Amino acid sequence: MNQEQLFSIAEGLTVVLWILILFWIGRWIRNRYYHESIQRYFYAGWGFKIFFALIFALIYLFILGGGDINAYWDSATALNKLFLNNPTGYVQELVHTDRLLGVTYRFNQGTGYPPGWIWREPEAWNAAKILSVFSIITFNSFWATTLVVASIVFFSSWLMVYRIIIYENLNLKAVLFAFLFFPSVTFWCSGISKDSQVYTLSLLLMYQLFRWLKWDPKRTVFRLLFMVVISALLYSLRQFVALAIIAPFFLAIAARYSNRWSKRPIILFLFRGFIYVSLVLVFFVIANLDRTQVLIQEAQITQSDFSDNPIYTGAKYEITPSDGSISGLVTSLPQAVFIALYRPFITENLGLNFIVNGLESVALLLFTGLFFFNRHLLKNLRFMFKSEFAIYMLTFVLLTAFMAGYTSILFGVLVRIRALALPFFFLLLSLREPQITSPT
Repeated sequence: MNQEQLFSIAEGLTVVLWILILFWIGRWIRNRYYHESIQRYFYAGWGFKIFFALIFALIYLFILGGGDINAYWDSATALNKLFLNNPTGYVQELVHTDRLLGVTYRFNQGTGYPPGWIWREPEAWNAAKILSVFSIITFNSFWATTLVVASIVFFSSWLMVYRIIIYENLNLKAVLFAFLFFPSVTFWCSGISKDSQVYTLSLLLMYQLFRWLKWDPKRTVFRLLFMVVISALLYSLRQFVALAIIAPFFLAIAARYSNRWSKRPIILFLFRGFIYVSLVLVFFVIANLDRTQVLIQEAQITQSDFSDNPIYTGAKYEITPSDGSISGLVTSLPQAVFIALYRPFITENLGLNFIVNGLESVALLLFTGLFFFNRHLLKNLRFMFKSEFAIYMLTFVLLTAFMAGYTSILFGVLVRIRALALPFFFLLLSLREPQITSPT
């Protein structure tokens, strides 16, 4: 990355231009998605996202020497120059990358070459392609792109907060903290990174799924096509996250229909029995599909590579090995989920990089204790399993946490991948049955 360009006059002018554009967009969103109880948090939440995106960039550029953020930006810059030199070639590259032809088929000294590990890794290269679109509209301005990415993350988060506050009976402060002010989530998922793209697309997909189910009665073909596009983009970036988002939605649908028969216990019992048996059968069918076996093998390889390959340095954790079978994975589930949601512990002394994560783990353990050691536990659980959104969150957290804990091995990887699950996990821990007050 050209360090001089980061502080050039052209860079500054582009940043000013995009500040004006984003401020206009932000005001429109604030007025369009207005709710009295949350409006005063709009600019604070937006500023929080931008602040952490800038901190993320400064740490990686000037303290850690670039890392992934440098590689992704260099890739986006190469694609940007490809767009200027050969627009048709750029569009073709966006649609399909033919690695048999080699990197020199599209790129040359004039465009520059993307880092080899980015270009060779399909998910990383797809993230670079998405980033290149923002690079083009910001005239290859690093700081303007950072502002745009952080703002899109915030706008997506705001949409979730807005709908949850209106349609779900959840604690207001918990919702605001989970989606707007969660420190580690904001740090890892607001800057120039693949994690920011995964987080944003995940929120947008969940938002559209629940609008379709219960948050908005309008069901249009355009919305359906939008969901298909988001799903395809998310699948191209991180396959298991796309599956972890879509699969629990069928449970939410089942919960939606079962709530309609709450006053007809026999029909409700038969319906739930049918759903549970069907889910077990579907689970075994999916588990034995060739594609599922490929994903399991890839997870095994990733786990082994992070554990044994000396090029992967940094703090690591250990997890009981599994043979990769379905029963073996189910056995590994509790340990993997616990690691993903609660580690690193503050006592593990892994360095300054993990202090915030350690403090968050302490807080999550405390909230977990408050949830389970509560005299209204059974009522709260009953309330949870009556809520379509709560059932969805629980299933999504378990699936995401399992994959994060099972495959990451490196704490540096774990805290990034599990970040997507933490807001929903925190909401589950803060869930309480509403107290019915008698009228005076």
